[in-house]
Amino acid sequence: MKQLRIVGLVVFGLILVLIQPGFVDAQTATYNKKFDSPEYLKIHLLFTNDLHGGIAPSKAWFMNPEFPPDLGGGASMFTYVNEIRAEAAAEGAEVLLLDGGNIFQGTPLGMADSGRAMIDWMNEMQYDASVIGLQEFMFGIDNIAALDRAADFPLLSANVNSPGYDPQDQLVKTFQGVKIGIIGLTTSNTPNKLLPEQTSGVTFSREIPVVKNQVKSLKEQSVNFVLGLFHLGVPYQREDEFAEFVDTYEDESDFTDRVITNLELAHLVQGVDLIVSGGTNAGYNSPWEDPQTHTMIVQGYGGASNIGHIILYIHRESGSLAGYRQPFSRGVLLTLSTDDIQPDKAMAKQLTTLEYERSQAKKRDFPRISPGAYTDFQSPELNWWGFEVPDFDQDGFLEVVTWNMEWFPKSNDSTITAVAEIMQKGNADIYAVQEIGSLQQFAAMMDLLPAYDYQVTRQSSFFDQAIIYKKSVLTFVGREEPFAQADYNFAGRPPLRADFLWQNGDQIEPVSVINLHLKCCGNGLERRKKSMDELHEYLSLGLEWGEENIIVLGDWNDQLDDVGVTQSFGAFLDDAENFYYATTEIAGDVEQASYPSWPSFLDHILIGKGFFDEFKHGSTIQTLPVADWLGGWENYELIISDHRPVLMQLNMAK
Repeated sequence: MKQLRIVGLVVFGLILVLIQPGFVDAQTATYNKKFDSPEYLKIHLLFTNDLHGGIAPSKAWFMNPEFPPDLGGGASMFTYVNEIRAEAAAEGAEVLLLDGGNIFQGTPLGMADSGRAMIDWMNEMQYDASVIGLQEFMFGIDNIAALDRAADFPLLSANVNSPGYDPQDQLVKTFQGVKIGIIGLTTSNTPNKLLPEQTSGVTFSREIPVVKNQVKSLKEQSVNFVLGLFHLGVPYQREDEFAEFVDTYEDESDFTDRVITNLELAHLVQGVDLIVSGGTNAGYNSPWEDPQTHTMIVQGYGGASNIGHIILYIHRESGSLAGYRQPFSRGVLLTLSTDDIQPDKAMAKQLTTLEYERSQAKKRDFPRISPGAYTDFQSPELNWWGFEVPDFDQDGFLEVVTWNMEWFPKSNDSTITAVAEIMQKGNADIYAVQEIGSLQQFAAMMDLLPAYDYQVTRQSSFFDQAIIYKKSVLTFVGREEPFAQADYNFAGRPPLRADFLWQNGDQIEPVSVINLHLKCCGNGLERRKKSMDELHEYLSLGLEWGEENIIVLGDWNDQLDDVGVTQSFGAFLDDAENFYYATTEIAGDVEQASYPSWPSFLDHILIGKGFFDEFKHGSTIQTLPVADWLGGWENYELIISDHRPVLMQLNMAK
């Protein structure tokens, strides 16, 4: 019944438009020939969001995995924007170029200089404004302030505050006498998604009251057209999400504690005409219009694969939005195929070179690093739950665990304390974990484990991986996220590599650990195959450099006993001279299935030839019986995960 009311609102609005004697000056109207008269100002609104540093020319694997077309990235954007600017100048129209945030995180091109290369490119593009996205906090608020100073356009956010840097709240631009007000907004959920040090000293005000105040402020400046640069995201399957939200909204009156999206904000706040959304990679060719407030929302796909373009018509006298036009047959998004938009040659060369230089694999200089002095990091025994977990630590062994934690923390504090207690009592040297949903809460768990340190992914699109290591036996050497510049086959989750020196008395060994979380369903089989081909090539180059002590582990999302075309891991299975799946020893045992709900074995540990002898002589591999420790599978699945961890005890003494 509640969803029917939404439909009724839409139908009622359309009837109102249709029964008017002439053109209705309302946002429900689209293009009308009257817009071409001097009475209306024409603005080409060009927009991007969630670029994630992906502006170098690339392949559109998402369009055709077998024969991907070429994308021109930032160089094709440059061509298109300049074409539209020339067209607008010739017809007396205006151009507004905006970005919805998450500018640089996600590729070596964007990350290597903490975002400066992306700001330089955006300056060349002559952006009018961007909003501070969640991932802009990757290197802290001081870095954002530095990027803002380097930019020829403002980085807006009305709800971000810090003692040393207060971003610009809003921007008023005047086009031919018409004032356009632009408000920036960053999701207040940002601290939950990042490590505490990344948002240290920053406060995030709640979105709804901030927007209401900003709209009021703009109205007091005689601004009638209000545009939001809101980094709150439009969710996947927006129609279903909106219907579910309205059901919730009718049952609740207080939204101060919920993570709000642009769909929800548009429904709850009057006075915003159009929102350029960022924070989600889900692109929509057609604008969304809220049936209650008539606020429109546009959002493109992430990764610089497209550019958004919507033509707005503003009534000059009232300054209000009269209507809009979608310039493409499919709507408002243009895929940047080089067949359609030729990239600017000079810029394409510049971006290609920059990406190449920043994404090349580099040899590790293990001899340069001295192992840390042995320190026994003591911490209070964790015993909230009283789990009877065996101590797996053995002198002369390297204990390694892979563990998918299913959207950590699944049950908030219960998950944090349960996992911390298991890790401390299990006492392994390395825990590689996947599917971290909240880095803030992950860091809270690590505060309970002072004997361990960790490295966490910085370039994943969603879900993070971490490598947790015991500081008393492992000295951190360096980290890398290979394939971040082209992570489609890795499901937007580039592997996390951490290199260490392992020490036991006078014995010192280099160890390289790679934690991955491969693509699951849909076209996952083909993407897993290609990711394995890419990873095999990458690790084979390391073998040529003498990097043989390799451990690759994680959620591989497939089984070792598949045959023929259904086998994902052929690249490694066919290279038995250099690689071996340690989990081969137990993968056929249904009692040890790492994903017992199927049941299947999806969580594997692969070793390089540098550890072959160690594995053959006294090493062990097993799936850990976590359900027994928690009093049954239902308890474990409710509190922690639907995957069981897998432990390898590698006899380093040979």
